[in-house]
Amino acid sequence: MLDKADAGTKIYRGYTQEQLDAQYNQASIVGDNSAYKQHKIAESARVRARFDSLLNVAYGPSRHEQLDVFKYSRTGAPTLVFLHGGAWKGGHKDEVSFIAEPYVDAGANVVIVNFALVPEVRLDEQVRQARAAIAWTYRNATTFGGNPERVFVTGHSSGGHLTGMTMVTDWVGDFGLPADVLKGGAPFSGMFDLEPVQLSWRNTYLKMNKDEALRLSSIRHIPDRPMPLVIGYGSGELDEFRRQSKEFAAAWRARSYPCTEMELPGLNHFEVQQQMARAGTRPVTAICSMLGL
Repeated sequence: MLDKADAGTKIYRGYTQEQLDAQYNQASIVGDNSAYKQHKIAESARVRARFDSLLNVAYGPSRHEQLDVFKYSRTGAPTLVFLHGGAWKGGHKDEVSFIAEPYVDAGANVVIVNFALVPEVRLDEQVRQARAAIAWTYRNATTFGGNPERVFVTGHSSGGHLTGMTMVTDWVGDFGLPADVLKGGAPFSGMFDLEPVQLSWRNTYLKMNKDEALRLSSIRHIPDRPMPLVIGYGSGELDEFRRQSKEFAAAWRARSYPCTEMELPGLNHFEVQQQMARAGTRPVTAICSMLGL
């Protein structure tokens, strides 16, 4: 709750500029996230060494458009596509291989996607690349033992935003694929309405105008086709991050679409991602259930 005596012009939902900037800055509650990053890099190296995989597979023409496939041994297994976070301007697929472990162990293939980052490309292009990676997965699933009729997507933080955008894709019009390419999505700690992001300090590098922000807000483009949604966030996250997930879940339920929403007690933004890679946790259990495992 904001203090009614707070000075300054309110620019969004009662927030001043300073307050809104803080709401979209993870450092305002987790000052140093370097330990989380070091942990996931080390775990990712371990997971790449453990599993049979196809590394650095091109799904598009640019040097950034590569993905890794962590393979399950059974033919016809579902495939889970993971989109990494990093505020749209950081991160790399090699840092998040660790996500694959519990899902491959449970019986799925996992595709970890790399894509170009802002500001080298605009956010529109990053979204296009995420969608192209899923199109590649659908078209090539049988080559690594997957079932193209069992493709799902998940992501964390800005990868949660990308996940939401892939879930509202016009697969027929944009890619010439069936409308139901994706059978379910699981964004965690994501952003689904970019209006406040465009008004915050993050727009110093995103450089979105209002039209772009609206176009890239998945909550404004809920599809007419039902699709299972698993969505989660930590109770220790920023208020705006929690609100964004709650409102996306509410928009999904308003259409009577399947929705599993979870608040993860005591977890901050970075701890949520760790939970997504640990067998037996609520995120992993819910995602595996969505995959039919």
